[in-house]
Amino acid sequence: MEKTINITTELENSTARKLFNGYLNDQFDNAKTISEKFDNLTRLYFEVNSVINISALRTIDDIYTKHYLDSIYPHKYFVGTVCDIGCGGGFPTIPIAITTDCEVTGVDSVGKKLLLIKRCIGELPLKNLKCEYARSEDLVKLHRSYDTVCARALSDVEKSITYCAPLVKPHGILLLYRTKNDEPAKQKTLDKYNIVLSNTVDYVLPNTDINRRLLIYTKK
Repeated sequence: MEKTINITTELENSTARKLFNGYLNDQFDNAKTISEKFDNLTRLYFEVNSVINISALRTIDDIYTKHYLDSIYPHKYFVGTVCDIGCGGGFPTIPIAITTDCEVTGVDSVGKKLLLIKRCIGELPLKNLKCEYARSEDLVKLHRSYDTVCARALSDVEKSITYCAPLVKPHGILLLYRTKNDEPAKQKTLDKYNIVLSNTVDYVLPNTDINRRLLIYTKK
């Protein structure tokens, strides 16, 4: 009980949370409901992270900026069924499930990392969220495909495409969260996986100095 009270106080005092909620108000009609889910996610995050190390981020300000805001900033690009490859502890998987109506699946080859997602499915609750303990190659063999496939901090651009592109439906999109210094994949890689670079979106996360780049590929 004491831990819950401490987290509640820290949430109320967090500058990053206030700025994040301001961003929600600008972007979503149901910002209050979304904000409450993120607060509950934060409580679950600390519970799970105390048992299993799913992330190195330990402060509420860092979590709201570097996990939550970073995950949802490109939310408008997500459509239909979504698969997050190498989802780790659940980012952007969980934030995208909170802020969109997409059916979101987080996939990771380390089963224990999926605990937070499993808790969120039942306790937030999030009916549009699920997870799979698998490798991307396993899903390809099962002939899985998705409207949107994404990866954040999975690997370099070339390898990320290798893992993700085979799971993208025809005319679907692949979204890669990258830093501003990351260049798009080479043409031979695009040709191999039958994708094209449709857009490169450079942006600064609101109220921060964090520069990001979104590489958006389309499957032919």
